[in-house]
Amino acid sequence: MQDIYIGDKGKGFPLVLVHGFLGSSEMWRPQIDFFKDHFRVITPDLPGFGKSNRAKSHNSIQSIANLLLDCLEEKKIDK
Repeated sequence: MQDIYIGDKGKGFPLVLVHGFLGSSEMWRPQIDFFKDHFRVITPDLPGFGKSNRAKSHNSIQSIANLLLDCLEEKKIDK
């Protein structure tokens, strides 16, 4: 599994915010500040964007979705 950066702020029910292509988790800063007092806000940087390393072999939306699911599972976050 490829390591990617995952921001993790606050406590409570998990709220996962995923940026679009050519973006990064930084785009969610205002939302993170707003929600972090009531939710656990999870903000991954997709492979090749933001603080994550370059994409190794993720060449489809499905492979990126699977990577995100694996990362959430590793953090013990249920679907």
